[in-house]
Amino acid sequence: MRKTRLLRRDVVVSFAGKVTIQYAAGTNPPIVDGCNISDWIWKLAGAFDGSTIFVKRRKTRTVFGVVDALVLEVDAPEILERRMERKILERQDQDGSVTIIDNVAFYIKKEYRGQGIASYSLLTEALAANELGFAMIVATAANDPAVGWKVWPKLGYDAEIPDDILAKMMPDLLLDGRFDLNQPMRISTLLDGGRYDLWERDGSGCIMEFDVSDLDSWSMTRLIAKV
Repeated sequence: MRKTRLLRRDVVVSFAGKVTIQYAAGTNPPIVDGCNISDWIWKLAGAFDGSTIFVKRRKTRTVFGVVDALVLEVDAPEILERRMERKILERQDQDGSVTIIDNVAFYIKKEYRGQGIASYSLLTEALAANELGFAMIVATAANDPAVGWKVWPKLGYDAEIPDDILAKMMPDLLLDGRFDLNQPMRISTLLDGGRYDLWERDGSGCIMEFDVSDLDSWSMTRLIAKV
């Protein structure tokens, strides 16, 4: 997949794998779930051409315990405020191994925001993760002064709305009358129901998930349509 976009100051951002990869000791080849993913590194990192990817191993504490993560850090100082970071995590459940990407950090400089870089980067990453059989991408959508919690759902991230936030929305939801309030309310429900304004008004930073397990998932469908 090749995507190109001309940005301000005549900077061209493209996604064609023209990156530099530096491997820390013990990470080359990079093995995930028994597979060598060397050819997938730049895609899983969502890295644009001209950037440098640093590959490391790091113990990471998660909700399901401490795991050994393959860490991808993307350095592109002209466009990024700081290094973009992704952690590829493996965990075992009753159905076998489950692979997840934790999108830890992605901060674009202000002059390059709103021009599609994040969308293309996420699409590159999500399509690669889908082909490799990964389960999902997770991210902690930033709160104010950052606005990740408003932006990321529009690209396909989703989460169940916390009870305290849902309580603030409830008068409007009851007045609207179109929502089944006996079912768990998700951000995607508001988007599909035309009431995303309630999330923008009452929402907050939280952990969100992007389903890459199926190209027909709500997450993938929304992102592909957006890009």
